[in-house]
Amino acid sequence: MAYKPSMRTKSDSLEMELDIRPVMNLMVVLIPLLIVSAEWVKLSVLEINIPPSKNAGSGGDDNSQENKEKEKLLGLTIAITHDGITIANASTILSSDNEAEDGPGGPTVPKNPDGSYDYDVLITKLIDIKKKIVGKGFKDEDRAVITASADIEYQVIITVMDKIQMYEENNNILPLFPQINFGNVL
Repeated sequence: MAYKPSMRTKSDSLEMELDIRPVMNLMVVLIPLLIVSAEWVKLSVLEINIPPSKNAGSGGDDNSQENKEKEKLLGLTIAITHDGITIANASTILSSDNEAEDGPGGPTVPKNPDGSYDYDVLITKLIDIKKKIVGKGFKDEDRAVITASADIEYQVIITVMDKIQMYEENNNILPLFPQINFGNVL
C-alpha cells in the first residue's frame, strides 16, 4: 500500500565524509606490483626480410645488371629438413664431416641419434665460415637465408634463428649472421 507523501516519515540527512584511505592503500600496493610484474614480461622483436618479388628485378637497365655482377655475394643458405640441417651458398653445398656414413648429398649437420637437431655443430660450422669470409668483400657477409621443409616444427626454425645471430668468443659477443631472410623450398 502506497503512502501519501505527507504520511512518509521524514528522515534527517546524515552528513558522512567519504573515506578514500582504503582505495589509496590499494593503489599504493597495486602500482608498484604492476611495475615490477611488467619487468618480467619482455617481448623480443626480430627483424626478418622477406624474399624479393620475382617481378622486382625485371625491367632494369643493363647498367644495373653490370653492377649486380660486380657485387661479390656469398648467398649463405641454411636448409632445415627432417634429415638434418644443410649449409650451402650460391655455388656449393657444405658436406658433413662423416660423408661416408651419410652418403653423398646428406645434410651438413645430421640429426642426433635421439632425433634432435645438433645446434652446437651448426654453430661451429657457421663460425668457421664467418671467420673465412670476414674482410673478403662480400656484400652479404652478415646475411643468411633460412629455408625449411613445410612440416618442420616452428620451434626448430626459431631456435636456428636465435643460434645463428651471434656467438661468444673470449667473453666477447660477436655477430654471426644477424640479418635473416626466409627463402622458398622448391
